Amino acid sequence: MKWEIIKKKIIQYAYIALGVFLLDFAFYFFTDPARLVFGGMMGLSVLLEPYYSMLGEWFTSSIFLFIANGIALIIGGIMLGKDFFLKTIFSSVFSPLIIFILERTNCDPNFFLKDVSVGGYYPIAVLCSILFSGLGMGLALKHNGSTGGLDVIQKILSKYLHIPYSKTMYCTDWIIVLFSGLSFQNGFSYKIEIVVYGIIGVYGISLLIDRIVLRARVRRTAYIITEKPLEIRDFIYQTTDRGVTFVDAVGGYTGEKKTLVICTMEKNEAYKITESLNEIDPSVFCYVSTTREIIGDYL
Repeated sequence: MKWEIIKKKIIQYAYIALGVFLLDFAFYFFTDPARLVFGGMMGLSVLLEPYYSMLGEWFTSSIFLFIANGIALIIGGIMLGKDFFLKTIFSSVFSPLIIFILERTNCDPNFFLKDVSVGGYYPIAVLCSILFSGLGMGLALKHNGSTGGLDVIQKILSKYLHIPYSKTMYCTDWIIVLFSGLSFQNGFSYKIEIVVYGIIGVYGISLLIDRIVLRARVRRTAYIITEKPLEIRDFIYQTTDRGVTFVDAVGGYTGEKKTLVICTMEKNEAYKITESLNEIDPSVFCYVSTTREIIGDYL
């Protein structure tokens, strides 16, 4: 049993490590060379990079991320507890370490983008950043990991301000993206193009994370209140081969006892079912909701 637990942990951290590597790959070869800002601590790094030279040649993106992640990790350990600290320390150290190695081995950041045409430069950079960043973050989060950095601050805000984590994540990312358009070189200006690319990137990455973490192939769940549950059950079996659940229901106004039939199915199957319900039970009441996360077998 102990070996099974150790094996499970090894596999978990292998996936987290792969996720962090993909995120760093996106940052080093696509996001940073194109000066794209998608939020997070890496977005802050891109914003502050023009000022690194003031601290010396030794101060690079990896050094900033080591320092910023370290500060965030300490704050998280104090405010969120030891368990959170231990879960986050791996990604907080491993992520900047990969970038540090790439920098010190003089790996060309423009290796993939240098031969891209002028017109395709930003679209390719944005799409590849979304693909590798979303895949990396999705893998890390799916296996109960964290990418460190600004994730810590977002969780602290969520806990102490009683705001859903998803909202704190979007709020901080959007603020960073909006600030990315500010430019003080040759006078003040606002680069709307960079902001638009950033918005597209944040939205695209979040969609990809949902796909991976929540297995979010959208399905439909039908809630059917009927006096003929057995007939509707048989019709669903014949039409879709899906399982159903019966729940006793009582009308709040009439006090009549009915049955709530619940069935999760594919979108096209939901259309087939709802179109024929009135033929089975003229008094039927049905509503269909979108279902994004399913745990277990829904057949």
